[in-house]
Amino acid sequence: MLVKDNEKVGPGIYKMALESEEKIKANPGQFIHLKIKNDSYDPLLRRPFSIFDINKKENLLTIVYKVCGRGTKLMSEIKSGEDVDILENLGNGFNLKNKNKNIVLIGGGMGIAPLYFLAKKLSENNNLRVLLGAQNKEELLFLKNKFSKLDLKLDNATIDGSLGFKGNVVDYLKSLIKDKQEIDYIYSCGPTAMLKELKKIVVNNDIQAEASLEERMGCGVGVCLSCTVRTINGNRRACKEGPVFPLKEVIFDE
Repeated sequence: MLVKDNEKVGPGIYKMALESEEKIKANPGQFIHLKIKNDSYDPLLRRPFSIFDINKKENLLTIVYKVCGRGTKLMSEIKSGEDVDILENLGNGFNLKNKNKNIVLIGGGMGIAPLYFLAKKLSENNNLRVLLGAQNKEELLFLKNKFSKLDLKLDNATIDGSLGFKGNVVDYLKSLIKDKQEIDYIYSCGPTAMLKELKKIVVNNDIQAEASLEERMGCGVGVCLSCTVRTINGNRRACKEGPVFPLKEVIFDE
């Protein structure tokens, strides 16, 4: 795919738009597997990135990523006009069958990224509330501004209290439930610790929920088994049966 733009949108956070020659058919919750450098096998492994948005008219697929290691540092240096090698339409995405429901989307850190494409789809037929969480205001501004343009109710939570609720986003969800906020279904993505706490909430309150899991992947197509997830139905591959799973089925390490 051709890199249309690769711009910095926050502290260490980048947005990369990729232009495809073919019609893009991916669904919310699916991911791409990107080779960092076309002319080298260093880094050897591809990197998985959830799909932030798709513009079908312009045939653009957008990802949002944070520089957190050598691979993503090299990615941030890719220029507009360069070609990148990706595997696309990978994984099992979110359930899109809900209609006329009171739905909450909850994301923490870069786990917010796949929820934007999902929010665009679900807001057409549901009463949608989105909870975004990060360390501080600067990390949230780009994502907050994008979500604020959609037909939904948006709430923010920051650990330092610089934007919205002071504390983590799961604690904010607890306050909504305590205030009898009606919730039929929850979609989520974020750090494992966040999802582990969220699972306790949905189990205790009997709420249906899905989570997109952030797992390290080798091949991205289900062969290497490096992204195995423990569930009540046995081991599952995040890249093939996931990355989206019913949250109540996931077994988190104690």
